[in-house]
Amino acid sequence: MMLTIAALAPLLAVFALLVLCRWPATRAMPLAYVVVVAAGIAAWEMDPIVVMAASLRGGMIALTVLWIILPALALLYTLRETGGMAVIRTGFHDISPDARVQALIVAWLFGSFME
Repeated sequence: MMLTIAALAPLLAVFALLVLCRWPATRAMPLAYVVVVAAGIAAWEMDPIVVMAASLRGGMIALTVLWIILPALALLYTLRETGGMAVIRTGFHDISPDARVQALIVAWLFGSFME
């Protein structure tokens, strides 16, 4: 039962800080990280070196994700500013005005892109 409470503590902390206290994520998540570290060290008797190594690995994974997301956002904002989004929207509308057909085309092309 104690391990269940320790496992739920970070989730409850995030919920309480974001929803009940209405803190921004930039303030709530570092505190939630402290709760996670405290639970890991206290409840599961983790070595602090292991916690630090796992934190660094998580940071590297986050940087990898940001390496993908930030250029995609830059491309999106560039397309918006230059009018490229309107051209893409018009192109899809010229193929079919039905949004369902457009969704199928996007899904089909995304599947091809992933291949």
